[in-house]
Amino acid sequence: MNHVMRAWTFWIRAELRDECREHLENTKLPELRAVPGNLRTAAIFRDLGDGTTEVVVASLWDSLDSIKAFAGADYLKPTIEPGDKGKLLDRDVIVRHYSIDAMDADVFERALAAPLPL
Repeated sequence: MNHVMRAWTFWIRAELRDECREHLENTKLPELRAVPGNLRTAAIFRDLGDGTTEVVVASLWDSLDSIKAFAGADYLKPTIEPGDKGKLLDRDVIVRHYSIDAMDADVFERALAAPLPL
């Protein structure tokens, strides 16, 4: 059985990076990690050099059924809190899903489990 990687991308002003990271690490990521079927969740940030930062929230799930149980029938649509909408410069209109075989899942899990040296 394949795992599923769920990924959603949005863009913010670079000066909001720390605020966004703190918000995700203190609220959204723990919420996602607590959902049955969620195996790993992380947010990754990339400064684009033009005053904007790209943010990808990626999670690894045991199945698409678990994602649907969490996100509902409209599982391709991202949910954005009303207070956060004004902080986004742009966003993907859908959440992407990728089939991950066992070998890829192992690499994904190890990459997210080990902190990178800064």
